Amino acid sequence: MPREELDPALTPDVEKDPVVAALAHAPGKIWGWILAYGIFLLVLGLLILTNPIATGVATGIIVGITLLLYGGAAIAAGFTSMAHRGRWVEIALGVLALVAGLFALFNPVVGALSLVWAIGAWLAIAGVLQIAWALKARHDKGWRLFMGALDLVLGLVLLFSSPATGLAFLAVILMISFAVRGVFLIVLALGMRKVGNAVRSRL
Repeated sequence: MPREELDPALTPDVEKDPVVAALAHAPGKIWGWILAYGIFLLVLGLLILTNPIATGVATGIIVGITLLLYGGAAIAAGFTSMAHRGRWVEIALGVLALVAGLFALFNPVVGALSLVWAIGAWLAIAGVLQIAWALKARHDKGWRLFMGALDLVLGLVLLFSSPATGLAFLAVILMISFAVRGVFLIVLALGMRKVGNAVRSRL
């Protein structure tokens, strides 16, 4: 198979690329876990959208649980399936989500303004982090720049909106962030599967 048919984001020496090497020896473990992670984020986003965020204490609890679930999944992915593809940015995003989730969960009565600001700050910081990583990444640069810019914009919307407006759009904003990231991970997993199959056919 001509080398040009493989993923152009990989290094010229395809067989030496750590992603390809891992795929060749454990094809299902890597792309399968990333696919499951992406589907999980899509489901999480849909659950948020189908259960509109309420007011008061319920808001903090729902947001807190959602971010804790995402944070735990992101950290786990960073140490396992994402070990060769944006490992540290995934772990950092997970830690940020855990901090924001714990804030929302253990301070459910801090008020609408504080909650909106906290989630806005989380998204904005996560966006900057993803953009910084994308600028020096060899893989998935376009996707990561897009996700970083999207999270940054969504975070700024919450930071500069009124409490009422922020709460009204909080569920939609979280859904968009999770859904886009879920789609990226699913596309990444399927692409890695295709590349892995191509490389194994050459070995």
